[in-house]
Order: sequence, then structure tokens, then C-alpha cells
Amino acid sequence: MSDMQDSGVDSSEQQAKDAEALFRSALIRSHRTHGFIGEVESAAAQFCREMKRQGHPPERMLQDAKRVIEEAIDGDDAPVAERAVISCIQHYYRVD
Repeated sequence: MSDMQDSGVDSSEQQAKDAEALFRSALIRSHRTHGFIGEVESAAAQFCREMKRQGHPPERMLQDAKRVIEEAIDGDDAPVAERAVISCIQHYYRVD
């Protein structure tokens, strides 16, 4: 594999990690104060579009999104979790 291909994989993996970190951070802020719910939807959209871009099936995207949600807010805020899941599904299937 060439160096150029290696850096593409690393870049793609980094984009996925960055999207996940942004999603987690938005969930934590939203959990503390519901004023950040728009940020959660935006971060969820970015995370789920990145999963789709990388070729992950919807089941995997939803499983990973739920993992991030559980890690970030530990099931303590059902409305935020539900909104994040709905946003992920909508954005995964959204046609740009």
C-alpha cells in the first residue's frame, strides 16, 4: 500500500474519531442544559453522515450512535437520547 493510500485511511479514521468526539461533546453539553439541543442534532448529523460515507450499514451506524449516547449521558436523559437517535436516522438516510 502506498503512503498516499495509508494517509487516506488515517485521514478517514481521524474524521470518524473527530465526528464522534464532537457528537459526544454536544451530548454532554445538552445533557447539562437543553439549550444545546441544536448542537446535538448538528453533531449527530455529522457523525452519521461520516459513518455512511465510510460505507457502514445503517445498523452499524445506529449501534455506534447509541454507544456514544450511552457513554456521554449514561441513559439519564431520554429526550436528548431520543432526539439524537432520530437525528442520526434522518441524516443517515437524507439525500443531499
